[in-house]
Amino acid sequence: MLDAICGSDGKDHAVKPAAFNWNAELDWRKLRVGYLKDDFEKPFEQPEEPGKPDAELSQEEKKKRDERKARREEFRLRAEYDRKFQRAAIENLQAMGVTLVPVTLPKFPYDAMVPLLDAEAAAAFDELTRAGRDKLLTEQGPDDWPTTFRAARFIPAVEYIQANRARTLAMEAVSKAFADFDVIVAPTSSQQLVVTNLTGHPALILPNGFRGDDAPPAKKDEKGEIEGNYGGPGTPVSLTFLGQLYGEARLLAFARAYQDATDFHVPHPKLS
Repeated sequence: MLDAICGSDGKDHAVKPAAFNWNAELDWRKLRVGYLKDDFEKPFEQPEEPGKPDAELSQEEKKKRDERKARREEFRLRAEYDRKFQRAAIENLQAMGVTLVPVTLPKFPYDAMVPLLDAEAAAAFDELTRAGRDKLLTEQGPDDWPTTFRAARFIPAVEYIQANRARTLAMEAVSKAFADFDVIVAPTSSQQLVVTNLTGHPALILPNGFRGDDAPPAKKDEKGEIEGNYGGPGTPVSLTFLGQLYGEARLLAFARAYQDATDFHVPHPKLS
């Protein structure tokens, strides 16, 4: 699939004619592997919500505050539960004989650059928004794509250009961070998700186990459908491998080795 979609189609002049060279015989043991040590080891921290003292809050304000506090606690419990799979991943890699070198990604205001991604997504679906057919999409909440597409039209042009300038600096810095590594191991939910979306570095997500019966339950909406990316007991978790620009071949070889060593990709759902 990657071989079929790589390279230029003659229509998008921003695409480089780079080949996809998959080597099934590549010796993954010779790859230089780093890992985002702080993301794997740093305890989960839930910041306190700033606000007025209880005596100055109305009953409605107290209710909303308590609801937000309960949601943060639910998120914390789920995140802490999933951390054991992250620790197990490090142990699995070490058991494979992989030497993991701690690494940190360059510090940049990545979250402030996210409007660039929103604008790019909105441009791709601009016809849908302009035609009003975005109203046909079932999810219309404040964080859903239709709302994001509409709001992106109000991003100030000056801020968009400034964010692109920062993005260029981030792209250069992150590429330098990869100079000493063929693969960097990361938790799927860490900030690398935003970083790689901004810089274009390939990220490969693969199975990393299944939550047990003791896992916190998933949050469901009024229709009984699961909200967010947490599925509760019995659902899979994942791990992410990051690679150099145009380094997909080495990234895939390493991922296949991890997959073969763990067999997390083998189980299938039970069908009733």
